[in-house]
Amino acid sequence: DEQAMLEDTLVALFDLEKVSFYFKPSEEEPLVANIPLTYQVEGSRQALKVYFYIDSYHFEQLPQRLKNGGGFKIHPVLFAQALESMEGYYYRDNVSVEEFQAQINAASLEKVKQYNQKLRAFYLDKSNSPPNSTSKAAYVDKLMRPLNALDELYRLVASFIRSKRTAACANTACSASGVGLLSVSSELCSRLGACHIIMCNSGVHRCTLSVTLEQAIILARSHGLPPRYIMQATDVMRKQGARVQNTAKNLGIRDRTPQSAP
Repeated sequence: DEQAMLEDTLVALFDLEKVSFYFKPSEEEPLVANIPLTYQVEGSRQALKVYFYIDSYHFEQLPQRLKNGGGFKIHPVLFAQALESMEGYYYRDNVSVEEFQAQINAASLEKVKQYNQKLRAFYLDKSNSPPNSTSKAAYVDKLMRPLNALDELYRLVASFIRSKRTAACANTACSASGVGLLSVSSELCSRLGACHIIMCNSGVHRCTLSVTLEQAIILARSHGLPPRYIMQATDVMRKQGARVQNTAKNLGIRDRTPQSAP
C-alpha cells in the first residue's frame, strides 16, 4: 500500500528532525570487531542523540566546533510524484491523493527555501568576503552564479507543484508528465549538498530505474561525462548495473512502472 508507505515516511521524517548527531574519537580498540565506525544512541524519541565513534585521523579532520562536542541536525524533505493518474482517489476528508501529494511537496519546498535563505545569508555575509573591493566584487560575482541557479531551480519546482494543484489530470500520461518534479527537486537539493534516498512500492523497478538515471547525471555533473552521452551511459547501466541485479533477486515482484513513464 503506497499510501500507507507515504504516511509512514512522513512520520519518520518528522521524527528525524528531532535527532542530533555528534562525533567522538574511538577507543584504542574497536567497540565491535571488524567495524571501524560504531555509534551509540541516547535520549528519547522526542530528543534523540546519536554519537558516532571514528578513528583519530578522521576525527582531527572535523571542524573545531564538532571536535569540541558540538552537534548538528539534518533537514529532511520529501518530494513525491505518482506515475499514474490519481483522479478519483481520495486520501481522507475529501482531500484527493493528488492534493495530499501537493501538500507534501509544498511543505518540503518551503523547508528547502528556508535552508537556501540561510545558506545565501551565510555566503553573502560581509565578514566572510575579502577586504579588498576588487577581490570582493569578484568573490560576490563568483557566488551569485550558483546562487541564482538555485533560485531558478526553486521557481521551477514551485511551478511543478502549482501545476499539479491546478490541472485536472484525467489520464496516465498527464500524471507521468509531472515526474519532472523528481529530477528537478533532486538537482535543487543536490546543489544544496543533500544526499538522496529513493523509494517506491517494491524498491525494485522504479527505484533502480531512477538510480540508474541519477548515476549518469552524477557522471555528467561531477566527473566530466559529456551530456550527449548521458542516455547512452544510462542504457549501459540499465542493462548491467543495479537494476539487473535487484530484479534478479526479486523475481516474484511484478514491474508496476507505467508504460507511459518517461
